[in-house]
Amino acid sequence: MKKTLLLPLLVIAVPGFASDVYQQDGYFGVQYNMLNQETGGDDLEPSALQARFGLQFNPFVGLEGRLGYGFDDDDISDGAASISLDPEWLVGAYLKVGLDRSLPVVPYVLLGHSTATAEVTTEFSTLLGTARNTEERTASDPSYGAGVEVNLSEETAITAEWVQLDDDDDFDLTTINIGFLQRF
Repeated sequence: MKKTLLLPLLVIAVPGFASDVYQQDGYFGVQYNMLNQETGGDDLEPSALQARFGLQFNPFVGLEGRLGYGFDDDDISDGAASISLDPEWLVGAYLKVGLDRSLPVVPYVLLGHSTATAEVTTEFSTLLGTARNTEERTASDPSYGAGVEVNLSEETAITAEWVQLDDDDDFDLTTINIGFLQRF
């Protein structure tokens, strides 16, 4: 008798539990990126705007893609020479792992891969005039970071994060991002 009652209860209960655990939710967002490019001397700090799209597999794990475009360059000069960094494209894909996203404040970590393309211009004065060289540089490296979502509602959140985009010896590229997230 107990077995015959238990089986129908399991058949009814398991799909309801599974739908909550395995529910996939998508999201998109926009972020302002404050980039920091180490140069061995003064750092360059251009800006970018980035769109992010993701799929949350459960309350703790998601996959995310990002596409950004630089809109503000930065330069440094010592009088005789100058260097300018103008970010063009930022592309990334990440595994996002964090606490239960139903909490009011949700910390998370990112692990993935990023590619950043920028136009780098160097200019220096010589006795014959000014020499100028412009080239496009691309950095593509494993990336990692950490952030926090502050939920405004079940569907919206504001975000803040730090991400290491490029980890070369003396020329690290990091970013601090502030953004908005919409779940659907």
